[in-house]
Amino acid sequence: MYLTDENKARDKWIDGLDRQAIIDETTFSHIMQAEQGVERESVIAKLEIRAGELGVKRQFQRMFKAYHADAIQQFKNQNGSKHMFFTNSPLKNLNCGEWECNDAGVCRMVTEGWEVKRIYACQHPILPTKRLRNIDDNTEKIEISFYKDKQWQAVTVDRSKLAATAKIIELADRGIEVTSENAKELIKYISDIVALNTEKIPMYNSISRLGWIDGGFAPYRTDVQYDGDMDFKQMYSDISTKGSRDEWVGYCKNLRKNIYLRMMMDASFAAPLIEPLGALPFVLHMWGGTGTGKTVGLMAAMSVWGNPEPGHLVRTLNMTQNAMGRTAAFLYSVPFAGDELQIIKSRWDNMDNLIMYITEGVDRGRAKAYGGVETLKTWRNSFIFTGEEPVTKSRSGGGVKNRVIEIELEGNVIDDGNETANSLRENYGFAGREFTDAVAAEKNIKERYRTIFENVLKSSDTTDKQAMAMSVLLLADELAERHIFGSEPLDVTDVKGFMSSKSEVDAAARAYTWTVDWIAQNENRFSDKAFNGGELWGKIYDDYVMINKKIYAEALDAAGFSYSAVIGKFAERGQIERNSQNKFVHQRKVYGVSASYVKFLLNVSDDFTEIEETEEELPF
Repeated sequence: MYLTDENKARDKWIDGLDRQAIIDETTFSHIMQAEQGVERESVIAKLEIRAGELGVKRQFQRMFKAYHADAIQQFKNQNGSKHMFFTNSPLKNLNCGEWECNDAGVCRMVTEGWEVKRIYACQHPILPTKRLRNIDDNTEKIEISFYKDKQWQAVTVDRSKLAATAKIIELADRGIEVTSENAKELIKYISDIVALNTEKIPMYNSISRLGWIDGGFAPYRTDVQYDGDMDFKQMYSDISTKGSRDEWVGYCKNLRKNIYLRMMMDASFAAPLIEPLGALPFVLHMWGGTGTGKTVGLMAAMSVWGNPEPGHLVRTLNMTQNAMGRTAAFLYSVPFAGDELQIIKSRWDNMDNLIMYITEGVDRGRAKAYGGVETLKTWRNSFIFTGEEPVTKSRSGGGVKNRVIEIELEGNVIDDGNETANSLRENYGFAGREFTDAVAAEKNIKERYRTIFENVLKSSDTTDKQAMAMSVLLLADELAERHIFGSEPLDVTDVKGFMSSKSEVDAAARAYTWTVDWIAQNENRFSDKAFNGGELWGKIYDDYVMINKKIYAEALDAAGFSYSAVIGKFAERGQIERNSQNKFVHQRKVYGVSASYVKFLLNVSDDFTEIEETEEELPF
């Protein structure tokens, strides 16, 4: 190997070192002055050989290790940045400890062997700018601000996502330059900055939904910030105002002369009443042919809160159950407005399952990837749907019928849809704050609701749950007129035709009517004649019918009724006759066939169904 004069001089100097000189600070300083890499490693190796010759190799190694650690710390203190130097940073003068933070990115000094290297956490400016503690579940999130594409941007992230390399790389989808290579460094950097600047990084109460919280209403509470899914951030921003409050009030006051439009708007106002009243979520469904103004009616209803444009507060119903539940949980106390219900008809066995799901007000639990079950999502709002056909069927259960106020349109909701839509696009969002402020200030709201509820029950032939939903609507109408529109509120006589009667809701009453029709439709199956098609279902007598229990139970089930649920009701109402052992079935021989039969009585009246005892009215 060719040796330069400098190398020869250095070798001569090393050979001349004695036991004391080789462990002197001057020797270690000489090492650090050598170029990193091969040259420095060569100097260290020759000094270790000389130390071995002098019998102090271990002492030399220990002393050099200590000197090297001190030198690295001193280097960090001299070259590391005590404070951030990001241009136009959202937060100033944060202590960054060992991290060097400037417009070139974020890095720190590390040692590998005898070398000092810069390791980057991120190659663009990035820092935590807010801490957010969710009021509902007490979890904490961090707002991360970063500079890219010539602007500062921000994303809110769960603390757990900032603590795991497998999760933090998901921030790459948001535009942050993080990979599996620098993920661990970025985690350490963010954790260090938060720990070093607890007093400087502001803490806010936050919420991931809209609606009531501690007596206030989000997003109108200025002391609460949004920390939820980015998917709903636009909808959160849609709760806003535009245009003129007076123009909106004047225009909508005229629109409310139409009872269908008024009911849709009242259902919108009703949503924030559900939780304070302890009421249940319900559905208002407007159905009829195209061209009746249903969609623009939805826009009017949602203009109470903000941007009513379809795709904003008016949503398409082309979504999965999971998406519908997440959206309802986000809205919480704000109405869910869904247009054209029939487009999701194929996704459900029947709409009964959908109605029961959304009106229960709670999502199903889901397992977490790392164990346990997610906090159940809940909602306390109203649902306003439109469609071209009813959402319930004759076979729908009483629980479903109870939860829906279903209105068939016999005229238009809005006559001039184009003009109305344009007006609503330019003026919206003023009534939501005014209405929720008024609700929060009401002292006797529950008492007033109870009075309306009792009046609805007294003045109509409906069920308790139908009366509850309509009472919330009537109370919403009363408060909206008192605080916003200034006209006379609706009376129960104006709306009682929109509620289902007890017989329409009662499953057993509907099952009895269905059974009479079913027997008439299949009269030949109750005959021993040749034209019964080889199927004998029972026998028709003068005032009763013996029906094969197995066939009857299967037929009821196929029609959407539960045999077990209705047979007891039939017995209570005297619509079937029990046997001598008080059982629902009779062991009989009918047309020579022994089987279990239900003795179904004809011409029976009860509280819900009236059948005249005239031969002409009988279906057989």
